[in-house]
Amino acid sequence: MIDNFVAFSATEVGYNHIKVDKVCEDASGYYSDDSVCICVIADGHGSDNYPRTDRGAKIAVDSAITCVRDFVKVANAADVLCDPDNDYAVLLQLAKSILMKWHEAVNSDYELDPFNEKDLKGVSEKYKEKYTSEDVRVKKIEKAYGCTLIMYVVTEEYSFGMQIGDGKCVLVNREGTFSEPIPWDENCQLNVTTSICDDDAIQEFRFFVSNEKPAAVFCGSDGIDDSYTNEEELHALYRSILKIFIEHGNEVGKKEIEEYLPTLTKKGSGDDVSIALLIDENRIGKMIDVFNVQTELFDLNVERNGKKHQVDVMSEQKNGFVSRLRQWVDSGSKPNESAEVDVRQVNDLGISIEQIEKEIEKVEEKIREKEATLISIVKSIDNMEKEVNNKDVMDCKEMSSPEETYSETSRCADQESSAVSDNLDKKEDTCDSNEGLKEDNTEEA
Repeated sequence: MIDNFVAFSATEVGYNHIKVDKVCEDASGYYSDDSVCICVIADGHGSDNYPRTDRGAKIAVDSAITCVRDFVKVANAADVLCDPDNDYAVLLQLAKSILMKWHEAVNSDYELDPFNEKDLKGVSEKYKEKYTSEDVRVKKIEKAYGCTLIMYVVTEEYSFGMQIGDGKCVLVNREGTFSEPIPWDENCQLNVTTSICDDDAIQEFRFFVSNEKPAAVFCGSDGIDDSYTNEEELHALYRSILKIFIEHGNEVGKKEIEEYLPTLTKKGSGDDVSIALLIDENRIGKMIDVFNVQTELFDLNVERNGKKHQVDVMSEQKNGFVSRLRQWVDSGSKPNESAEVDVRQVNDLGISIEQIEKEIEKVEEKIREKEATLISIVKSIDNMEKEVNNKDVMDCKEMSSPEETYSETSRCADQESSAVSDNLDKKEDTCDSNEGLKEDNTEEA
């Protein structure tokens, strides 16, 4: 296992798919050895025009893992790290290998099991022609297997992510900051997504490369992120997962994810849901205080935003009353009981707005204090790691003979370089607010 990284994945059939007896069209997987850790998810297209999308997703996951294992054996780390400056020439070759292996497996599957009447039952005439035509220029059986793909890979010298289609890759860096490093594709909107089965699929891959190991990475299908109204709520879910891994261990963490996914799809998107993750146990294990403060910051931001919304609503009401009073004044009419009520409303609303704005200032002060605390905690963790690593280097020097000192010190320095890197059911109270979101996210490639 590379540097104590934990790899894991889980997939659950969507609640709406269960209701109509539809198969799960997501797939996920992971792989870990001494040289590489991989996590990957694939999301099949929900439309009936893709009758073997569930098979395509499984094939995509297997193809990606196989190709990456071969890739890291021969890839030059310097070339990979320079890839962003070279239009991702190296990772594009990897993507081409994955596409080639996927197409080969799809063709083999079709040859062993050609389309039957059941496969084509709900397929439109346009797509049926693609699947049954005798004209090789028209026939495109791979469309029936279309899916998206998200993958993240960690080695000792570099890490990278790649993606085609929708879904989200969320990275937690060694300071505990959550981000989505793989660029978003504007062609993925609503129920439309790019796909591994597209004719120009190689041009639709997006990449991210880093010389640092992440503290954690989550790859999630769109059934996950569609269950949340914004990225902060999605990140709160992943933070809850990390806290469970820290406080209760890996096996409990994995079990909690598996048990929670059915609840998530039922209360959220209704779609199939997949999560694949990589976690650096050493770094994450020191970050519980970071995540606790982030949770407090999340709650404070929710409180501040709620109060700001109150101010906006009251200000709009106040402006309505003021506008009506101006009309009275402009018309030259004498004040009546209605106008007096409006004046009182304007005054009362003004007082309430002022009161809430003071409360907002207090919340924002708490936010600034928590942010400063967060910076201090991260610095403390970094200093602790440096002290441990420096001690390891000194120990290596003392244990080595003179002729061995250089190689052993170099090895320990490499170790140093690589090292400086509430419960799900509660899920920070973000999931229940998402009931009523779209029930499914069927996709047209």
